Amino acid sequence: MSGRPAPPSLLALHAGTVLTFLYLPIVVIAALSFHDSTVFALPWQGFTTKWYQRAIANPALLDAFGNSLLLGLATGTAAMVLGTAMALAYRAPFWGKPLVLALVLLPVMTPPIVHGVALSMSWRLGGLPLSLYGSAFVGHLTFVMPFVFLTIFPRVHRFDRSLEEAAMDLGATRTMTFRRITFPLMRPGIIAGGVLAFTLSFDEFLRTLFLTSRELTLPLFLWSMVTNDPSPQSSAVATMITVFSIGCLVLWSRFASR
Repeated sequence: MSGRPAPPSLLALHAGTVLTFLYLPIVVIAALSFHDSTVFALPWQGFTTKWYQRAIANPALLDAFGNSLLLGLATGTAAMVLGTAMALAYRAPFWGKPLVLALVLLPVMTPPIVHGVALSMSWRLGGLPLSLYGSAFVGHLTFVMPFVFLTIFPRVHRFDRSLEEAAMDLGATRTMTFRRITFPLMRPGIIAGGVLAFTLSFDEFLRTLFLTSRELTLPLFLWSMVTNDPSPQSSAVATMITVFSIGCLVLWSRFASR
């Protein structure tokens, strides 16, 4: 068996096939959002932006967007604080560190529907009502925490700890050392983790479906629109969500690469 690498043309074909499979449906949805037809179907009947205008003027959609935005901001802020604390605590030597890391990463490996059902049943068994800023917030936070931890953790452990030791040798307190040395080095990772947490929370559907009662987030609103409205307005909403999420991920990548 030859150990020669695959030809560049074959690698390019493979990459092009994968990218087409992943992104062609999004391109089709975006194109049909400008379709001048009352139903979400072909053939093409003309170009229009009326579906975006109707979506933006829809008060229910604006309420759902506000719910997603506030929930995402709350989740991202809490995840930044807890993720930073977890990353700093993980620097200390203690027994069972691999087990703790496995428990932190467990929500990533748990199927979303299982995670959502388990949290919903636990919440109900505790006699607590399902709500957007109660059960859904907890569900989103436990889901995004591993991603935030994995974003911040390399920042905490990558820089030279002798800088902290040198600062304390020169008379700086632990608080001053953290504020002047540790935190500035961690800050890009913390911001990147918060942006990623916000994006994941903003787009989350399954866990939100099981953990809310009557409040609609933007993904839930889109799901109800797809099931009840055959017009291309749903594709316009989907396109706006996609563009917003891509913008958040671009922001995340800028901080993550620093």
